[in-house]
Amino acid sequence: MSKKKAAQTVEQKFEEDYKDTAVTVELDGQQYTMNVFPMLGMDASAEIEKAYEKGHGNLLVRGLEWVEMKRGKAEKLSYDVQPTVAHPDEVEGIVQASGIQDYNSMQDTTYEVTDTGLIVHKGISGTRPDVDALKQQIQTNVTAMNFQDVISCPTAENQLTEPDFAGIASQIYTDPVNATLDPDNGYSVVASKNGTSMDADSAKAEYESAEENTDITIPFTFTEPEITTEKMNANLFKDTLGSYSSSAAGGTSGRIHNVGLTASICNGQIVLPGETFSFNGVVGDTTAEKGYQEAAGYQDGKVVQVLGGGECQVSSTLFSAILYTDLDVLERANHSMPVHYVPSGMDATVFWDSPDFKFENNHKYPVKIVMNMDSSDTLTVKILGTKENDYTIEPRVEQIDEMSNVTYRDYKDASGNVVKSESVCASKYKPLNSGS
Repeated sequence: MSKKKAAQTVEQKFEEDYKDTAVTVELDGQQYTMNVFPMLGMDASAEIEKAYEKGHGNLLVRGLEWVEMKRGKAEKLSYDVQPTVAHPDEVEGIVQASGIQDYNSMQDTTYEVTDTGLIVHKGISGTRPDVDALKQQIQTNVTAMNFQDVISCPTAENQLTEPDFAGIASQIYTDPVNATLDPDNGYSVVASKNGTSMDADSAKAEYESAEENTDITIPFTFTEPEITTEKMNANLFKDTLGSYSSSAAGGTSGRIHNVGLTASICNGQIVLPGETFSFNGVVGDTTAEKGYQEAAGYQDGKVVQVLGGGECQVSSTLFSAILYTDLDVLERANHSMPVHYVPSGMDATVFWDSPDFKFENNHKYPVKIVMNMDSSDTLTVKILGTKENDYTIEPRVEQIDEMSNVTYRDYKDASGNVVKSESVCASKYKPLNSGS
């Protein structure tokens, strides 16, 4: 038989004899059969060369039983050939294919976030296959051609994974939210929301001290906002923060009409905490299409007839009422000449689109502007809100010279003592050429 034919015969017989070769691994009473044939190999050509040398070149190969032909008689050749671990890296895929790596006697820790707290079910630690040690043991057995002995799977401890309490605390944390009003829904009250928090360090300590296979309940901490829904409903617009009245009597019918029309536009305006009220933003341009009439007004240091003449009485009366509050005045300009309906230093001129009169609601509660023009042509402006301090605030105008002054707010305690004064604005006028 030729060497090539002999090698082919050996390789064929090797695959037939060893293709189902397996080792058995036992873990926790369950057995896993692992076919190790991919690890095995045989260099048939090299082994044939050795056998031919030993058989003096006259060799008959029958599978893995090799026979020497001497003097026409077959004699058994004493030559033992076994496969080797030619592909040790194949053990990785063999172990994976067995499914043994899926074994895990540990019961994981789980948790559930509820409306009131965190419920943690502490699991049970257990074992898992020590895969590296198992692969080494399989290689040892296969190298020794020991396919009979059952391999006891080496194991390693599987420790419980502690929940990320800091991460959970961050996820559930919310700041308290004050009740407010919804301008898109008729300024109805929007309910307040409690803040939610969890002490991650306390939760961690409780978890670590708890026994395995037990439940731990970690309550959340709820913080009420400063303005709850109940407080908003009880305190909304309950106080008059400031008020002022001015008379339009004696003016032309057009002027009185314009004052009343402007007051009706501003009446009922609500300014939420942090919002800015803009007089021009609310009233807009005083056009005939809106119903405004011509009346006297200041322009370039003169009294002239303008559409909407008289609207400045509304902005000035509003400013005067604001001076009795601690609302922040953001923008105010005095008239070019003094006016007769409010004292000097307490007027606020407006024109489309500048100058404007603006103030900010720096309070915690909303404020409402209420304006009313009575039958005697007296305009009354009230600023409704919620009083947040015990001070009484009064405006004071300090004259600098005949045509200049500075307007202050004086904060007085219950005894009438001035505890604080703040400058609000400065005014400088030109002499009045004719009445307005």
